[in-house]
Amino acid sequence: MLTALDILNRLLGYFNIQDKAKGKAFTIVAFLANFYLLYVAILNLRYAAYRLYGVLFLLLFLVLLYFIALNFVYYFTDKRAKFDISPKVEKLLGGNQAQLKAAEQQLAQDTAGGPASGLFDADKLLPTAVSIDPAQQRHLDDLVQALTKQGAMTLNYQGLDDRAVTRVAQKNKQPVPAMGAPVPVPYYTLRRTGDSLEVIGGLNALTTASLATVTRVGLMPVAAALADYELAAAQVVITGGESKVPGRHGVITRQEPYSLSVQLAYSPRKSVSGRQ
Repeated sequence: MLTALDILNRLLGYFNIQDKAKGKAFTIVAFLANFYLLYVAILNLRYAAYRLYGVLFLLLFLVLLYFIALNFVYYFTDKRAKFDISPKVEKLLGGNQAQLKAAEQQLAQDTAGGPASGLFDADKLLPTAVSIDPAQQRHLDDLVQALTKQGAMTLNYQGLDDRAVTRVAQKNKQPVPAMGAPVPVPYYTLRRTGDSLEVIGGLNALTTASLATVTRVGLMPVAAALADYELAAAQVVITGGESKVPGRHGVITRQEPYSLSVQLAYSPRKSVSGRQ
């Protein structure tokens, strides 16, 4: 049984598979492999000298079957098992509560932790509204995949289970994104074409693509903002994607397109300042 699980773990390690998908695969293999213990138990029960071993193997089979059943409920349904002793077992074994609390706090963050593109006064920053066309959406999805592949971005809720995600959602009173806090785009800049302003970004300056189009700067249309101010991208972060919210029978998984949150720094153009 352990050999089968080890082989499966090594095989799945070659693929970028989410933890829940791996959990489903392990549960199915464990369910099938566990019946080998039942086979050994029956063999030993047939002989008087080995019946004690047979009883022990049978008890082990039943215990493992119980936990495998819990895994089936957890991984294949949105329900909770009524007699789940997993939290008590984890507490008894001294689970790393400090690490769990730190992961929950990190998942609860709703602001990006990455630095801005330079140092700007807070009163010189403006929020924006952006639109993303299908081509830009493909570029953004590719960037998310590249960041995930390189380990710069995770989409597994910081490794927390649904119970912990529910606690975070109840604390924040909002959906919990799989990525946690918004993830900064590694490299970004603005590209102006006439009165249009695009957000260009990527893993670095050599792998850039158009990710979004700015439609408003603060309360101003882009054309008016470009006429009166010098603009620069101060911070660009990735939002959206998969998230979870508490439901009546467990958590509900939602999927939204990835998007961008963009802050621009501004300063009045000299010609405008001169007229004032």
